[in-house]
Amino acid sequence: MKTETGSTIGGAPAKRPLSRWLWRGVAWSCAGVTLLLVAAIMLLAFFLSRVPASYPLAARPIPLAANGPNLGGGLDGFDSPYLGHTGSWNGKGGALGGASKIPDLDQERAMGLRWTFMPIYWRALEPDGPVALGREIPPAWQALDAFVIAAQERGLNILAQAPVVGGNAGGPPKWSGRRELGKSAPANMDALAEFAGKLAERYRPGGTLAQREGWGARYGIRAWELDNEPEMYRTHWEGQAADYAEFVTRAAARMKAADPQAVIIVPGLAAGKNGLPWLAGTLDATALAGSPAFRAQGKRFSIGPVADVVSFHNYEGMDSAFSGEPRTIGQVFDDVRAVFEKWEQRAPGFTYARKQDYWHTEGNFDFLGILSSERRAAWRFQFFTRAFAAGIRKVVVMDASAAERKAVRAYAAVLPKPFPMLPASNEVAVVNGQVSGFRHPDGVEPGAGQVWVVWALAGTGPATVEVPVQRERVEVISVDGHSSPFTATAGRVRLDLKGDPKMPPPILVVDRPTSTGH
Repeated sequence: MKTETGSTIGGAPAKRPLSRWLWRGVAWSCAGVTLLLVAAIMLLAFFLSRVPASYPLAARPIPLAANGPNLGGGLDGFDSPYLGHTGSWNGKGGALGGASKIPDLDQERAMGLRWTFMPIYWRALEPDGPVALGREIPPAWQALDAFVIAAQERGLNILAQAPVVGGNAGGPPKWSGRRELGKSAPANMDALAEFAGKLAERYRPGGTLAQREGWGARYGIRAWELDNEPEMYRTHWEGQAADYAEFVTRAAARMKAADPQAVIIVPGLAAGKNGLPWLAGTLDATALAGSPAFRAQGKRFSIGPVADVVSFHNYEGMDSAFSGEPRTIGQVFDDVRAVFEKWEQRAPGFTYARKQDYWHTEGNFDFLGILSSERRAAWRFQFFTRAFAAGIRKVVVMDASAAERKAVRAYAAVLPKPFPMLPASNEVAVVNGQVSGFRHPDGVEPGAGQVWVVWALAGTGPATVEVPVQRERVEVISVDGHSSPFTATAGRVRLDLKGDPKMPPPILVVDRPTSTGH
């Protein structure tokens, strides 16, 4: 006979008290929670230790005046530089799980934005073969119609990431085949181009949906980003740079045939330097940097001549942390721009004029939300300012927290047209500390209004500055949207700037005639 701690009593297995199992479960649960907490703290420490200490400006900013190219044909709000990008998507007009996108659209409109975003998956809209839209409209297309209608009701232009073949779309539909197993290039490239044409014809201003809804040419989708991080994300075009160039060329031709003012946006490149050689392969038509099937057909393609806008993605904090070096908006912009400029005149038959429109179409500081909401709100002011100073035409507002939404609304209200944004640190008088300063002039005429954006440098403590102004009374706006009047003395307003080890909050100094408002 064994004791209770043994295995038997009188030859029968002993039963462990239920309380012992419960305590053991609690102990394991506590240990698991502790490990998760430790891991979270380590991740936080790792991340914050790699937050860039400085954010260098673009080496060669594009000099932009207040009025840029008239892309979009004058659609209302198309020229706004703030791209909404909120929530999740199922690739056919809804959120993940079929949830409504209406709350996301309302959130974007509440921030004062004029743009929203929707990826459109080829596999989701044509799962079983090419769709003839002259007949009954399939449910997926009806759902996409409903999204476009909801965006129109809220005055939001749509940046359509379409057609999306790889990435979250999972590759081309089975019926179209693939040039290489597990990759994005379909065997039937013509079918993909035809799908792109169907999208443009249905959703363009004056297109099928616009006519049905009575919009005429006043509203429709005119901005098309072809695929998502095609060089590396999930199902991708790695090793198929030239195949991607073929897709872009063929799709753009169909879209422009349907809508000559369609804006072709490529390539939606991720921020890592590893994608730059792939990008060169999409521009160097002579390299034939594609699949065996592509090389066998003996035709050359380049995205350079057909790209109206160059797009790229950047999560400044996350990209910098995991690259082991700063990957800030100015640096990523410089890298992508350098590749496009290198191949402007190098491939005979595929030359193109220097690109002027660069859009940042995905990214925030980090999608993990590790940086505090207060610091992320401060980052919004800083990021907008540095991006616009680089000459980047549009910048994305992705998944903003409540604090960030206040910052976005305040910044966009004061600077709906932020160009030009001029580095001006040497124009402010620094009483103490270290600062970064920028100035947006409303015009070149004497007495034109202006807006200053100033902040203390990270890790240098608070600062005090004197900002030159033309008006006796100016308005100072913080990242939480709070506005305070300040009185100038001898043409200067003295301001105290808060310090922070990682992300000091900027302020806007609005120096405008009272009648103009903001």
